[in-house]
Parts: sequence; structure tokens; C-alpha cells
Amino acid sequence: MAAPPQLNRVTVAEAILAYRRSLERRVLGGQLSANTQATYERDLADFERLVGSPTVLDDLSAENIDDAVVAYSSEPDRRFKDPGRGGRGPSVVARFRQSVAGLFGYAERQGYLQRNPMQDTEVRPRIQKGSGARQALSLETAHALIELPADDEDSGLALRNALIFRVMLETGVRVSELCALDRADVGLVDGNVLVRVRHGKGNKARDVFLTMQTFELLQDWQNNHRPAPWTQDSPDKRADAERALLVTNRGRRMTPRTVQDICQATAKRLPHDLARQFHPHTLRHSMATLALSNGTADVVILQRLLGHESLATTGKYTDLIKDDLIRAVQMNPVTGNR
Repeated sequence: MAAPPQLNRVTVAEAILAYRRSLERRVLGGQLSANTQATYERDLADFERLVGSPTVLDDLSAENIDDAVVAYSSEPDRRFKDPGRGGRGPSVVARFRQSVAGLFGYAERQGYLQRNPMQDTEVRPRIQKGSGARQALSLETAHALIELPADDEDSGLALRNALIFRVMLETGVRVSELCALDRADVGLVDGNVLVRVRHGKGNKARDVFLTMQTFELLQDWQNNHRPAPWTQDSPDKRADAERALLVTNRGRRMTPRTVQDICQATAKRLPHDLARQFHPHTLRHSMATLALSNGTADVVILQRLLGHESLATTGKYTDLIKDDLIRAVQMNPVTGNR
């Protein structure tokens, strides 16, 4: 890459300060969430500490950045009180490197660099796709999840739990978005069930849709099983509970932690041959993977449904169904194996 016509040799501290102001503008413009901004700023503070505030940014080489990433990975994870737990995990280190890459991408656009050294770095931690709680549910497990009969729970709780799973598997909403939904956010528009997600990531709203069957089950639960707001709560809490689409057995608005607990309890009740642990994000992950692998949605449609700002973010799901994609090419009706 050719050097900028007027190279501005700023220090690491100066570059980070300018980048932070850019992040603040993106938050105010609704292009970035405040939580993501805070994460970037924590990572950049660590990067500044590791490479030195007065260092000229353009003097940093790919090797310097690799050394900083390695040093960061070996430090104790601040999320844990026990210093004996060792260094940071690959997902945290990958996120740190991504934050640093964001800084250098911004610096390149601003003329702070002759050449962006990130492309020459060799330390690139990767998270193994399809592992742990983020692995998609099988189609059979997803069916079992929404059809699980009531056990020692009353039918109202069993129906509410099934509705949680159905809404997340149909729309792919984040658990925070699910809990923020109000009754007024769901309704019929031109014969279709529209859900207005008002509190999306980066404060961006979007519309998704439910099946008529899920809508009818939701109406049944609202009319016949929905708990009344808890009388001991404050008037504000009771009013919020009245607005909420889904509530707890005490009539309070659902929280992500409550949904997490429901997932853990339900996992223990799945049939033995389908049993597995899952988390709320697994349901969002499953919706995307199953829709793509079964041909019910393409990547562009998924981007809209999931609320991804970048198509590249949605594109990660194509990695998870690589075998399906290869098989589709091999079975091409014109040129494939017959």
C-alpha cells in the first residue's frame, strides 16, 4: 500500500484517543452499542499499557503487535478472582486482537500509518466453530424442545416455556431482545404476525415475523394462563409487568437470567437420545444454522432477521454447514454427480 501523502506520526495514546471519539460518534449514531464500545475501550487500554503510550503508532511492527497479543493472553483473566486460573482463553484473546485491528484500521484511514501492520501478524487466535453451548441444536432436538409435555409444572408454565423456545427458534431474537418485548410489539399486519424488535443491538429496531400457530398459542397463554403482576411490587414494576410480552410465574417481566434457568431445567427433561445442554444463544444460533442448512432462508435474509450490521457476521454460518454446501455443489442437477 502506498504511503499516505501526509503521514501524521501520532503516538499510541493520541491514536487511541481519536479512535475512542470515533466510537462515541458511532454509538450516538446508533451504529454501535454502548457495551461494545466499553469492551473496545478496555481492550485498547490494555494494548496501550502493553506497547507504551508514547510509542509512535507507525513505528509498531507486526511482531510488536504479536508480542502484545501473546503478553495479553498470558495475563490472568480479570473476570475471575482466582489468579491461579491461568491466562485468558482463546475467545477473549481473539476479541482483544479484533479491538486492536479496529484501531489500526481507523489509523490507516486517518493517515497515521504508512502501512497497516495487522495484515502481517501471525498470532491469530481462533475460536473453534460449532463447539460448546453455541453449537446448533439438531432439528430433532429443536422439535422435542417445543413439544415437551408438562412434567410437574402446570400447563401454563409449560406453555410459556414452549413459547420462549418457539419465538427464539422462529425469529432468532437475542435473549435481551426477547425479554424487552411488550405485548404491543406483537400483532397482525396484513394477515401476518409481525414482531417489532425495538431494542436491538446498537439501539436499532427491526421487524421479524411469527407463525400463526405460535401467535395463537401466545394468545391462549395471555388469555388463560398469564400470571397477574405481583401485588407486593411497586406500581412501576407492576405497570412494566402488564406491558411485558412474557412474564415469570410471579408475573414479573422475564430477564435473561430467568430464560437461562429455564433452558438449563428444560435440558434435563429432553429425551435421552436428544438430551444436551443449551443456552439462550444456542436457540438463536440454531435458528440461523437450521434455516440455512434446510434452504428456508439465505444469508441476506438471515442478516435482516438476526439484526447483523455486516453480512460478514452472518456469513459465519456458512462455515458451520460447509458439508451441506459441498454436497449441494456435488449434487448440482446440471453438472453434479448423478
